[in-house]
Amino acid sequence: MSTNRATLSNRLSTADVIMSPAVGVVGCGRWGMTHLKTLYNLKQQGIISAIHACDLKPSKQAEVAKFADSFCTDWQTLVNEQELDIVAIVTPADTHCDLALQILDYCKSIFIEKPIGLSQHEASSIIAKVQELGGQLLVGHILRFHEAMIQALDLISEGEIGELQRIEFNRITPRQPPDYPNIFEAMAIHGIDTACYSFGELEPSRMAVGNVVLDDNNHPTNAKLSIEFPGMKEACINVGWNGKEENRKIEYYGSKGSITIETNEVNKLTIKTKQADRTILLSNIMAPLAREWKHLVKMTKSPSKHSIYPQPGSIIRSIKWVELANIEIQNTSMEFNERIE
Repeated sequence: MSTNRATLSNRLSTADVIMSPAVGVVGCGRWGMTHLKTLYNLKQQGIISAIHACDLKPSKQAEVAKFADSFCTDWQTLVNEQELDIVAIVTPADTHCDLALQILDYCKSIFIEKPIGLSQHEASSIIAKVQELGGQLLVGHILRFHEAMIQALDLISEGEIGELQRIEFNRITPRQPPDYPNIFEAMAIHGIDTACYSFGELEPSRMAVGNVVLDDNNHPTNAKLSIEFPGMKEACINVGWNGKEENRKIEYYGSKGSITIETNEVNKLTIKTKQADRTILLSNIMAPLAREWKHLVKMTKSPSKHSIYPQPGSIIRSIKWVELANIEIQNTSMEFNERIE
């Protein structure tokens, strides 16, 4: 099984450090602040030269000041006043496409948090412009950089649990939903990409959506996706807000056993076979977001290779199945409303 996994050494050469890029971050919300903290740590290592932040809320300036060299409230000021090598877009998903297409006119290397857009058309538009410019694009499918998952897939490829047949992906959080929640775009996309990636970039053949919870405005906050793949393989994706407790478990089931990882623990995985149960503790691990950033920095230094990660087909595939999930829920909601009327 080949998954073309991203790999990156923890150490950069002296030449790499001298050429460290300046980074702009657009969007300083909960996850945007995590980006800034990660970049600040990379700056301390000489991997990043400068960090410039942007958020619509002026009140963010005090919080951002701990990690960024400058702050502004509109992206145009950011790209016009700072000489940037990479720009990260960490804003609501419905802004990603317009922002990316405009920012690419000023900086051709971008990091876009998932989902890259709300439709296959939006995703394709961004990818086409990056390719036209000869730029670099990394989409934030962070679990591809999760050390325990990388190790689990290595063990599976070595036959540790036999043929991989089923994946169970759980991402339940006690947190309240955001203002305009969409569980498919926020969480299920991680499960979809993880399943396709783990099965060697297979394209699903069928999907069913169930256990859906809608808020008062018919926005999906919880759902369970059952996905079938060629070769009698399947994935079950259980995602949602307002959970009783945090659940970030991924379980891989093969013909000879299983491997379990907790995505909030990057240094541990548990293997169960008929012979024995054992836990493997990993050393010299790196936080997945830091791995993503170091991978993108490496991409910008080698523009002729790996200009887009994941591969364009993988990016668009995830958006496709999120779109299909949204359509199924919209149709179900319309049918339900018609029955009530």
